[in-house]
Amino acid sequence: MEKSTRIVGIVGAVLLVAGAVGWGIQLSGGLLAHSGMTNIFLWGVMIAMFAFLVGFGAGSQLVASAIWLTGREDLRPLARTAATWGLACVAGAGVAILADLGALRNILAMIVGLNLRSPLAWDMIAMTAFIVLAVIELVAMARQSPRTQLWAVLAGVAAVALQVVEGLLFSTQSAHSWWATPIMPVDFLAVAFVSGSALMLLIACVSGRLRNEGAAEAPRADHAAPAEEGAGAAGAVSWLARFCAWAIAAHLVLALADLALVVAEGTPQAGGVLDVLGAYAPLYASELVLPAIAMAILFSVGRKGSRPWCATAAVLTMAGILAHRMMLLYPAYNAPSLYLQLSGTPYTTGPYPISTGRYLDWDATFGLATAYVPAPAELLATLLPVGVALLAAAVLTWMVRRAACPGAHANCDL
Repeated sequence: MEKSTRIVGIVGAVLLVAGAVGWGIQLSGGLLAHSGMTNIFLWGVMIAMFAFLVGFGAGSQLVASAIWLTGREDLRPLARTAATWGLACVAGAGVAILADLGALRNILAMIVGLNLRSPLAWDMIAMTAFIVLAVIELVAMARQSPRTQLWAVLAGVAAVALQVVEGLLFSTQSAHSWWATPIMPVDFLAVAFVSGSALMLLIACVSGRLRNEGAAEAPRADHAAPAEEGAGAAGAVSWLARFCAWAIAAHLVLALADLALVVAEGTPQAGGVLDVLGAYAPLYASELVLPAIAMAILFSVGRKGSRPWCATAAVLTMAGILAHRMMLLYPAYNAPSLYLQLSGTPYTTGPYPISTGRYLDWDATFGLATAYVPAPAELLATLLPVGVALLAAAVLTWMVRRAACPGAHANCDL
């Protein structure tokens, strides 16, 4: 197993253990007791982490499928890496959902009590289909099957379906003005392209640097191999940089168009959403500005394959996507959905208060909005799905590389 793969696996194992401790603390007193959530905030940071990881998983698979569809033979090792991380990230996202369910018996209830009219059921089916196809694809890649391209395409279709379903899960909730928009499913797909290409770009930059250092310490007998390898890695970085830059551009156009629709709507509900966006302006600005800076970097120097600049752009993009996932929560839960209207007139007097879920004598029972700050145990628990994703990526990388390149040098994969 390569040094970089071992590092990823060790970090993943440490995060998994730390996250399991946090989740155990939550379960000991109930998820709500050890979180900042209320009846208004039914979903907290764990759901944001789920959306974050599933976007990176589906997006990485879309990168792999794009490579197979374009016929780029020089990028086939990158396709293996992307497919591996795609499956690993979606596996981590699945763990986030299971952890958010609370009692483990609720997992069985999802199966025996499946309600096909619920968007959550669509999500579970779409994720299951993706995992099955991604596993088959990786087996085909490891065995170098002639049908690998077919499975890569099918897994890519499943990734598209997963992101569209994720978007529909939010956009069909008409009580939340921030979610109820037809742009949401399309933007979820765009964000997946952004996430997957940014993750692969970061991996290509970092792994390329580690490879070059290793080559300097132990030169090969064939002196031409390192130069060819470096040229291939630079080409992959350049291709990913363009891919990521255009995906960011599409996401920003959709995000700004959605904001323009909210501004133009002119309803009390839209006004409530705009008030919340103002309250969380720094987080909302991070969602837009950080990827925009990364896009400028990638369009200007990304085509040259500059690893330091491209790695910086990838990190900025990933931070912006994390802000995007957190912004799924705040505007939806803090913008009032019901407004009082004077009988027989078109005039709206104000928002209708809703239950906060706090039925204590010294606390508010109803409110227009509620602050949400994740509790320490809640934040610690979010490391669980991240650790699962990293550990799974390390194990899958080792398994696929060993099967695809038995006895080969470390440059078998990016």
